Amino acid sequence: MKTASWMAAALLATGFTVGAHAQLIGSVTANPATARAGEPVTVTANVDVTGGNYCGFAVFYGDGKNIESYSDAKKPTPFVTTHVYDKPGTYTISMGGRHVESHPNCGGGDKFATVTVTEGAKMAAAPMAATKPTAASVCKAPWKVAAKSFNAKTGAYTCAAKAGTALPEPKPECPGDLTYFENGKKGQFGCKP
Repeated sequence: MKTASWMAAALLATGFTVGAHAQLIGSVTANPATARAGEPVTVTANVDVTGGNYCGFAVFYGDGKNIESYSDAKKPTPFVTTHVYDKPGTYTISMGGRHVESHPNCGGGDKFATVTVTEGAKMAAAPMAATKPTAASVCKAPWKVAAKSFNAKTGAYTCAAKAGTALPEPKPECPGDLTYFENGKKGQFGCKP
């Protein structure tokens, strides 16, 4: 017994610790905890450093992918990374000690976080291709295409009606680089270059 006690005392005197790790797995968090498929999730991994700062670890995202890193004087934690989940589901993110490059594994038990991934954002419908207006399609009754105002090539036109006729609501959208105009006193509206 005296030999074991003497050996432990000698190791402590030289700076070695018996059965203790100076660097322990601290925590792992996911933000947001609920995300849509295709959106990034920020994962933050920490190491609790009590007497030194030199250990390696791995973060497993729960979808078969992982990343390794380490903590030392030149690269202290927190280690922050982003990850994108492709499919909806509940994923358990874990962080555990691993030998990374020349860094021994961080001590302590694995730490966990959960992220819930919902359906991705619905894709907006592609805008319908603008069709070139025709003389018959640009002016609705009681409006009529003003003489020689319609240009089939550019889509420019002027609609005319009796002065004071209510202008259309909603306002028509002009194709290309044309600009909408209206003149209630003259009873006109349309699209012009």
